[in-house]
Amino acid sequence: MNFYKSAAMALDHLDKHQGSVKGSLAAAGVTATGGEAKRILALTIETLKYRPIILQLIEKTTIQSIERLVFPRKTPRNSPSSQSLLLVLLHDLLFSSRLKIEASDKWPPKEAILRHQARLRAELVRIQIKEGKSRKEDLAKTSGDGEVVRYVRYNPNSGKTLQELFAHLESDKLGFERLEEPVYPVPQRKYFMDPHLDDVLLAFPGGSNWWLRDEWYEGGGVILQDKASCFPAKVLMEGWEEDEGECIDATAAPGNKTSYISALMQNQGKLHAFERSPNRYKTLERMLEKAHCTNVDARRADFLESNPDSYEYSKVTRILLDPSCSGSGIVNRLDYLIDDDTEESDSKVERLEKLASFQLQMILHAFKFASAKRIVYSTCSIHPEEDERVVMSALKSSIAKERGWGLAPKTSVLPGWERRGRPEEMGGDEDLANGVIRCLPEDKTNGFFVSCFVRDGTGLWPRAKPNPRTLKRPRKDGPDAEGEAEETKDDDGEVEEIAEEATAGGESKVKTAAQLERIRRKKAQQKAKKRKV
Repeated sequence: MNFYKSAAMALDHLDKHQGSVKGSLAAAGVTATGGEAKRILALTIETLKYRPIILQLIEKTTIQSIERLVFPRKTPRNSPSSQSLLLVLLHDLLFSSRLKIEASDKWPPKEAILRHQARLRAELVRIQIKEGKSRKEDLAKTSGDGEVVRYVRYNPNSGKTLQELFAHLESDKLGFERLEEPVYPVPQRKYFMDPHLDDVLLAFPGGSNWWLRDEWYEGGGVILQDKASCFPAKVLMEGWEEDEGECIDATAAPGNKTSYISALMQNQGKLHAFERSPNRYKTLERMLEKAHCTNVDARRADFLESNPDSYEYSKVTRILLDPSCSGSGIVNRLDYLIDDDTEESDSKVERLEKLASFQLQMILHAFKFASAKRIVYSTCSIHPEEDERVVMSALKSSIAKERGWGLAPKTSVLPGWERRGRPEEMGGDEDLANGVIRCLPEDKTNGFFVSCFVRDGTGLWPRAKPNPRTLKRPRKDGPDAEGEAEETKDDDGEVEEIAEEATAGGESKVKTAAQLERIRRKKAQQKAKKRKV
């Protein structure tokens, strides 16, 4: 019970003073520590995500008025307001993983809410239908809420033309008007073609849901897809010719990118689509059927277990890699309230390292396909550990050097997109940084990263750094000189050993630059301890 009261008091403080959730908990006099503090923090953040929906439920059911003895208008000092207490309790009842209020059944606020449980759930379903959301989780306040634009991709595989879609949108039934130039936020009942993908992507007002039960959506004529999510397929298929070969989507589900690649191939040729998860594979199959993708060979298999030397893939020239990532690019607009410590936790760092290692394995495996000449690596992450640093590790790998894989220049990676990579994460090389794409919510998209590897003679490589073994070191006189020289040699040997471990001995031992740096630090610490002894 105190748990709910603490979270409610933090909400009250945020209403009055703004600031961060952590700061509000402290200012509200909440003294919980450890696991309890994390629990309160999580509940507060999650409640804020669903706050607009829960407020609608409170208003529609008039629960606060009906139960005014339990939830009075005025509450005692140092107690949470009735509205904030209702917010956190209704969140746990309707949106938490356990779908229940974790308090004694005899606690009056819980008793009062459970008396209205059926009505609350029924109203929630009505809100879902009105908002056009298939899952109640989609009602959360995320980067899509309050957004200035909602994207819809036209799907030519449906057999319908773009002009027919325009006519449908501008009919008396829907009443939209097409604008010739982009306007943000998009005015109500208006739409326009996105300037970067002006042949397929339509931009609508943020609250649009015209596609609900609409023939174009139900029949696969349009697909709901964020703008940034369209970029990987667009970059991959740059300069594609019908008789060039075949393509691979290495992690295909749910199928939005796969269906776009299929459309860019004009539904011709062959597109191999891998998905290892049984449930996600079923989702992929449904999407491909709905999107009329007849050139896709979908299989429930792990791309990493595919044989690059197999005759089956001998014609594959292009590969899309959009592997599992942290999802940090799906930015919640409430994230600024968290105010995390600047020091990253070890668990977070280790998780990013594991993800980056897997992502690097995917790229190095793709490098082995003999006929491949264009590979796109993308993530919905904004962490450089999963983005620029993975790209740099791939470029420095032995297989990249052996097979001639370089980073595609800006001219073939959506040159009209302004936000590019971070030079400081790519050895200070502006050309390399300009060769990759970054997207952020201020670009009116989700956070995203796109890079492209090529071996057509235009690829870019990291600038070579001087080999420390070839540099002349100043000779020192005295008894420590020989020991210091030997020590330096040992350090060089260890760095060389680590680098070999990263590129040899099988894919399971591939390590990213971040992991190598961590190993180097541990080695240095061990040496320092030995010296003291």
